Amino acid sequence: MVEKLGLTTTPHPKPYQLQWLNNDGDMVVNQQVEIEFSIGNYQDKVKCDVVPMEACHILLGRP
Repeated sequence: MVEKLGLTTTPHPKPYQLQWLNNDGDMVVNQQVEIEFSIGNYQDKVKCDVVPMEACHILLGRP
């Protein structure tokens, strides 16, 4: 999503390891992205840690 939206990443100030997020074992979280958003007149920024992930959709129910 970061690449698709063209967001700029920055180095994480305190990189850390995650386990059990994928089948490859540990991964290091070493990037962050800052996202600006607004709800009505309220505006803010949030920093998010960036991790690679694979996502898919499953439709349940009748066709």
